[in-house]
Amino acid sequence: MEDPFVSQAWLAEHLNEPSLRIVDTRSSPHGAPGLAAPSGAEQYGRGHIPGAVHLDYAEHLADPATPYAARVAPPELFAHVVGRAGIGDDTFVVAYDNGDVPYAARFFWMCRFYGHDAVRILAGGFKEWGSRGGPVTESIPSYAFASFTPRERPELRASCKEVLAVAEGRSDVQLLETQRDATYALRERDIAGVQRLSGNLLLEDQRGGRIASREKIDALVNELGLDRSKRTICSCGSGVSASGAYVALSGAGFGNVAVYDGSWMEWSHDGLPTVPKSG
Repeated sequence: MEDPFVSQAWLAEHLNEPSLRIVDTRSSPHGAPGLAAPSGAEQYGRGHIPGAVHLDYAEHLADPATPYAARVAPPELFAHVVGRAGIGDDTFVVAYDNGDVPYAARFFWMCRFYGHDAVRILAGGFKEWGSRGGPVTESIPSYAFASFTPRERPELRASCKEVLAVAEGRSDVQLLETQRDATYALRERDIAGVQRLSGNLLLEDQRGGRIASREKIDALVNELGLDRSKRTICSCGSGVSASGAYVALSGAGFGNVAVYDGSWMEWSHDGLPTVPKSG
């Protein structure tokens, strides 16, 4: 995978390019009722990068057929929503969050799942943008509808059936639980067959959500005995941290990484096999 990030300086230099769309992906922690946070719309309304539209992965881009889980919207709906935001086949997209919870990685994964590779994540996120004196506005932009053609890549998404095969011991696919520590602490159980790899270790808050060093990721991979050549499924609470893990592991030499975007919200709702958390 090419570098999934653009720098703060790059965005500042290209801010007014007509072919660029900036997406504010800030959100609240869906599926974590124990954690209170302002909604993404509230955060966006208080100030955002000029020209940015706001798209919440669970409010705007989730499949309405699975309201109990924030699975990615079906292709027609996804194309309509991003098209209405001015994102088309020829658009270069930069997504940002606050530089901590990887909502931008979630949108990045969604775009790549639907075949749109011209998408990047703003390194450091909105907090770093503000701390560096980047312009901020409350004005909401309006764009002409753009034509987005979804070209699904099914290998980037793991189905519930594929995860169930791991849980029941019928598959040796590597299944990782990558939920961030704060929300993971609210749970008592895990998907059967999963190995724990904290999303906080893969993307580092103190560095604005940038990927941990290759040396650190190599140590984590070796500790778990993971094989970079094997199919690896990332799960979490609602698909957000799993998307961050997809970005980090794909950049660390894993060639077949998928996101289980139903994740714990779907798994627990459907009463599928679980085990007590190991730690």
